[in-house]
Amino acid sequence: MIRIDEEFKNLIQPLTDDEYKGLEESILKDGCRDKLVLWGDTLIDGHNRYEICQKHNIRFETMQKDFASRDDVMLWMIDTQFSRRNLEAPDRILLAQKKAPILERLAREKQLKTLRQNSENRFVHLDKTEKKESSDSKPIVDQMGNEVGAEVAVKPIQKHVPKEQPKPIHVREEVAKIAGVSSGTVARFEQVQKKKPEMIEAIRKHEISINQAYQTVKREEKESAREEKRQENAVKVEKLRSPLEAQGLFQTIVIDPPWDWGDEGDINQFGRAKPDYHTMPIDEIAKMPINQIADENCHLYLWVTNRSLPKAFRLIEKWGFRYITCLTWVKPYFGMGNYFRGSTEQVLFAVKGSQMLKRKDVGTHFNAPRGDEHSAKPDEFYQLVESCSYAPYIDIFGRKERDGWSVWGENA
Repeated sequence: MIRIDEEFKNLIQPLTDDEYKGLEESILKDGCRDKLVLWGDTLIDGHNRYEICQKHNIRFETMQKDFASRDDVMLWMIDTQFSRRNLEAPDRILLAQKKAPILERLAREKQLKTLRQNSENRFVHLDKTEKKESSDSKPIVDQMGNEVGAEVAVKPIQKHVPKEQPKPIHVREEVAKIAGVSSGTVARFEQVQKKKPEMIEAIRKHEISINQAYQTVKREEKESAREEKRQENAVKVEKLRSPLEAQGLFQTIVIDPPWDWGDEGDINQFGRAKPDYHTMPIDEIAKMPINQIADENCHLYLWVTNRSLPKAFRLIEKWGFRYITCLTWVKPYFGMGNYFRGSTEQVLFAVKGSQMLKRKDVGTHFNAPRGDEHSAKPDEFYQLVESCSYAPYIDIFGRKERDGWSVWGENA
């Protein structure tokens, strides 16, 4: 009776559905042409053929193969698969991962045996008699005039033989060597196995590459760490007396500066649209602690009129952000204007660090009605921000309280 050893069976890389189907069709048509290989009564080669033959009651032949140990059997089984199948990198790595630990164990056993032998013979005794003669080669005589032998007995010398240190065994490098890939590829594959094992089958089916799977794992790890930090920051924000006292807590900053058009070269650019709030010159706005309150990964939404765009770009650089793109609020009708009449307003989007958006289906313009107050920003904008960027949120120079937001400004 043929015995199936589960440890041996697990060394066999599973066939794909198409491979198994092809093998079954071949056996049904031509019979089982290759002999199954046994070690004693244990099957060591032909597990899929054996299963198919049992299923369809097809005759098969066997042959015996001798090995000194289970380790020798397993190494032979793995090497047979390497030589018999045209394996892709993921399957070669999986096989190599099964072979390398066996080689490592055998190597360590050999090293321990060597160390024990060295330990037993760590002292070499040198039993020699050294002859010592005076510099003038004259015989030595005692007080009675009798010559004393020139040979002096010397105690045996013990020479210490240092222990041989075991050589380090680098399993990952061994796996890479066996699989014929770089150790970096093996390292990335191992990370996917550890963090997202369900992706291994997709890699084997060529639905995703090893590198793509690894990048997915790293992104999820990074996002998990960031989310944990957001939660911690949110708790700290609630304890602040003023949001501007924050130290690196906010991951999203919206700011609508009270631009003073007087520093743009004209005495009066307000006209009928003159605001009902205090304005600030560009130098004062630049001194605001935006970089201080921003997390190391932060999104900045800077409201600016078309006329003040040059100043806004300078602020972004001053605050330690890098400009990414411009979002445009398309208003339903014309406003004021000394040249063209304004029907849009801009939001410069800038980032600090490497925080990506929550979504990738948002364009660079949005339509929304005007607010009831001068310079009031639409709720649609805040909904857009919350769908794209992460808390904690702060609205600087905001006009009203918002759930989930810190708001700072004289009209808040």
